[in-house]
Amino acid sequence: MNGGSTSPLRGRIADGTANPADQLSGTLDYRAFVPFLIASIVIAAAYGTSFLLPDYMHALETDGQAAGLIISSGMATTLVSCCLAGWLAKRIGLLPTLTAASLFMALAMLAFAGAALDTRAAYGGGLLVGAAWSVFFILAPLQIIRHLRPSARIQYLTVLSGSQMAGLGLAAPLGHLLAKYTGSLATIYAVLAIACVIAAACVDLTRRATSRLSALAMPDIAITLAATTTLLQKCTALPIAMIAISGCVFAGLSTYQSAYSASRHLNSDLFFLFFTATSVILRFSVAHLMGSLPLRRLALTLILLTAASLVLFLFNGGSTSLYIAASVLFAAGYGLSYSTLNTIAVNLAGEHGVSVPTTSQIFTLAYFLGLFGFPMVGGQLVRGFGPDVMLLSLLSATALNAVLATRLGQSTSDPSHFRKELTHADRGATIEME
Repeated sequence: MNGGSTSPLRGRIADGTANPADQLSGTLDYRAFVPFLIASIVIAAAYGTSFLLPDYMHALETDGQAAGLIISSGMATTLVSCCLAGWLAKRIGLLPTLTAASLFMALAMLAFAGAALDTRAAYGGGLLVGAAWSVFFILAPLQIIRHLRPSARIQYLTVLSGSQMAGLGLAAPLGHLLAKYTGSLATIYAVLAIACVIAAACVDLTRRATSRLSALAMPDIAITLAATTTLLQKCTALPIAMIAISGCVFAGLSTYQSAYSASRHLNSDLFFLFFTATSVILRFSVAHLMGSLPLRRLALTLILLTAASLVLFLFNGGSTSLYIAASVLFAAGYGLSYSTLNTIAVNLAGEHGVSVPTTSQIFTLAYFLGLFGFPMVGGQLVRGFGPDVMLLSLLSATALNAVLATRLGQSTSDPSHFRKELTHADRGATIEME
């Protein structure tokens, strides 16, 4: 799979014994990475405007359930598109698929902006935004994974997740600011429609900049039942299960933060403010250090930090200072766990002859399942027993994650191991020049 380029394949491992991933670079050229980060921020911000839909629909004087239906339709297309993203990338190329996703996000933003004229357009926007975001989110890590040796991946994956978090966090305040000065939330959607077209151009710049870089061949990029069954039977199943559990924890804490804060007479905005700021700052500031850390121990440490934050939430009787401390601690623990577990999963896949692109995509799909699935369970717990019981369930889930972290292969705890050879299944693979 060559990302849409017609350049010939080069760099074949002649003796059939070298590890293809070892031939890759430890850094990405800024001309390839910076435009990709810009596109990631824009697409994440566009997706983040879905949080403004309740206010937008209310301003348009529509049915109170309209925003919920639009968001639900977006969730449905998110899960479906996750399964089809690899299939499409296999046919037209990885970066062309990301370019198309950016353009579809532009159409989604136009549909939302057009709702000011006809509210029915918003339903089309909901379908498009879910599809575009899921395709971009699930495939974007592959653009990094295939160009970098295993020991270098976590740094760039952490920066990528930081850029996406920045986009998500900026969407709502930027939307409210523009609405204040223009009198309509439709403005933010119109602005982001233009920005998404620019994002598509940035992805194309990335394609051009990486056209002469070595890349790990990914002929099996599409998700198949056979590949999924194989990876779930291997040790790659552990980090995949762990990210699903982490998704449940984040979904529970964020979705029902208002119920929790009300029970303690606190301001829930403080949680989102400090969580977002801490997550973004940490991801950008410590990314360059994470590649030198033992990943298994790092994963366990982050999980324990998450557990400590949940304990603080649980025993906080109404202290704002303790609330902020718990939010910051949760951001430090959960905020860095996604890229850490993602790196562990794909590196384990490479070590054990499992499809790396399939593993990365199933990893993201598992995250979405936890993210979208747990609120239904959490809602029952909050309504039936109160937010404290829901917090206890999240703490129990985090404890399970800690147990799973101790079961991760020892090979993932030593970054130098990633410079050793892969399994026989990967030997003799092609390094391609895109």
